[in-house]
This record gives sequence, C-alpha cells and structure tokens, in this order.
Amino acid sequence: MTKAHTVGAPSNMALLPVTAHGGQAGNGQVRARRPFAGYVFALSALVVTVWAVTLGVHAEPGRRVLWVGFDVLEAAAMALASRLALRRDSRVGLAAAGIAVFMVADLWFDVGTAPSDYLPAALLTAVTLELPYAAGCLAYALRVHRRAAG
Repeated sequence: MTKAHTVGAPSNMALLPVTAHGGQAGNGQVRARRPFAGYVFALSALVVTVWAVTLGVHAEPGRRVLWVGFDVLEAAAMALASRLALRRDSRVGLAAAGIAVFMVADLWFDVGTAPSDYLPAALLTAVTLELPYAAGCLAYALRVHRRAAG
C-alpha cells in the first residue's frame, strides 16, 4: 500500500494509507475512508471527562485527587488518539496502546480498592466496559501498526 500524502504534513510523519471506501463516488472521485476510530476516541474522551467532573464532586476527599487525576490523564490520551486518528496519523496506534494500558490499570485499581458494597459494580464495569474497551484499543493499535508497516 502507498502512504497518503497531504499538503503541509512534515515529510517524516508516517501517515495511514488512504483506502477507497465503496469504490468510486458518483463524480468519478475516489472517496477516502472516514476515521471512525477518531470519533469513538473523541466521544470516549468526553464521557471520561464528564465522569471525572462527577468524581470531583462526589468522591470521598481522600481519593478525589487520585481518581480525578487518573481520569483526566485517560481523557487526554483519548483526545490525543482522536486527533491523530482524524488526521490519519499512524502514531494513533501508540496512543491506542497507551489507552489500553490505562484502561487495564483503571479496572485493576477500581476492583482492588473497591469497598465490599461497591465490588459487584466495580467487577461489572470492569468486565463490560473497561476490559472490552482495552481489548478494542489493543486490536486497533495492532491493525494500525500492520497497515503502517505494510
């Protein structure tokens, strides 16, 4: 596959290949694939930001700074991944791999520090949200790496 070239992009920037989506458009131009992952990362950053604000208001004071700070870092990584994906920059794979690590650490600490009355909810969110999101980020990172290398 060939690398995409954009006007104004530095020559040392590795960009994802632009592939045709659905063949040719009606006017004879080839349409590029939309970076769906960029929108997913942007929505995720928004959700985690809202969650961090909620934690900032409702969390117990001893853990407030810890959890809000961690969630702000997660949201920042997601926002970075969104920007890179929307620009079709292959470095998005590194950001996605980092998000996967953040999510596994988040679920580990959620479950490990949960009081006994919150443990079922922590396990439920770990299994239904955080672990699948981490797996999806890792799969996406590997896919981006294969495309950029090949």
